[in-house]
Amino acid sequence: MKNMRHVNNLDTDQKLELLDLVFGPGRFARSVYRLRERQVYEQEFSYVSVDGKKIVACVDYCRTKLNDQFNGLLLGPLAVHPDFKGLGFGMNLVKYSLKKIGLNRDYSFIIVVGDISYYERFGFCKVEGKLDFYGPVDRSRVLIKKMNKILDESTNYKFT
Repeated sequence: MKNMRHVNNLDTDQKLELLDLVFGPGRFARSVYRLRERQVYEQEFSYVSVDGKKIVACVDYCRTKLNDQFNGLLLGPLAVHPDFKGLGFGMNLVKYSLKKIGLNRDYSFIIVVGDISYYERFGFCKVEGKLDFYGPVDRSRVLIKKMNKILDESTNYKFT
């Protein structure tokens, strides 16, 4: 999409306003923010969609580890301005960023806390087996996209 680009330092205020609008201040109480407080976003995979000069959607990723041996990424937040929902902005950001991550052999998996009905189209599935997360989480919303065949044999998931 021609209206998609890498995040830059000038985007911070607009992105924060978008996240406040979409998720509200309660987003800071979510378990995924425990990781985001410790890890910076991976600029290489963080993108925004713009309409003119206005950011209408954004996606970020930050590093995580599985079972203290596999490197991965946490997808999110993914936010789309309510006026632009359903127009493909979020889907295009996820599709494009996952393609870029797939070209990078440093990551064995990507996780997201979200709706399976949305994320399964991108190859995400529910985490089955024992789950140790960053904090309390609705386990039915913890999804994983395995990028490494070795992970197919894992039944214990400890994210750090």
